[in-house]
Amino acid sequence: MYMVTHIYEADFGCEERADGAKAKCVVYLEDENGRQRHVEVEDEWLTANGIEEGSSWKENITDEA
Repeated sequence: MYMVTHIYEADFGCEERADGAKAKCVVYLEDENGRQRHVEVEDEWLTANGIEEGSSWKENITDEA
């Protein structure tokens, strides 16, 4: 299981978010062995699931994350 260590708003660089695109966040995770990963998810999903820094992350993570 992973622990959420940091949550940052996704950076769109010099381009703005596309019309109708939902705000995304980059979530940094660390497991009990110190292995670190990151995933990009919609901010709305984080809020709906009560995910914040210090939360446990129970979702599956693919190797691309």
